[in-house]
Amino acid sequence: SGMALRHPPGTYTVTLQVGGEEFSTELTVLKDPNAEGSVADIQAQLALLEEIRNDYDAAADAINRIEWVRRQLYDLVDVLESQGGADDLIEGADALDASLIEIEEELIQLRTTGTGQDGVRYPAKVMGKLRHLAGGVGTADFRPTDLHSVVHVLLREILMDARGDLYALLSGGVAEFN
Repeated sequence: SGMALRHPPGTYTVTLQVGGEEFSTELTVLKDPNAEGSVADIQAQLALLEEIRNDYDAAADAINRIEWVRRQLYDLVDVLESQGGADDLIEGADALDASLIEIEEELIQLRTTGTGQDGVRYPAKVMGKLRHLAGGVGTADFRPTDLHSVVHVLLREILMDARGDLYALLSGGVAEFN
């Protein structure tokens, strides 16, 4: 998963595998005595963070699926262009690619350059916003606020709409193209 989560105080089993051997021991994580949040608050925080991570992973899966289909389209266009006489199929592939990009742009910012100023130049999309939300929720040992939950619901709706559009395109437009 692309999003690591801190777990609440409790007893955990830690397992280490070395050279075919497995070593396990119990580890007790204690609550920070200076933290104001209760164990119940920390558990509520983890519950929301797990939901956010699941949505983040679902967005990543959708993006991977889109990229896989787009790669196939590009490979097909290369073959069709080398053979010639398939302009209608090339146009159809280009139209499908444009539709896939439109859906993908709801999930991730495609214009990032990696130069360090992308966050200022281009708005974050669902994946970036989910990561930012997780950072806010997990800042300290407190129960998530109502606003955290509201924002999560709004981001999940965008994600579900994009996934619905993707499913419709894959079962409709891509099937027709095939």
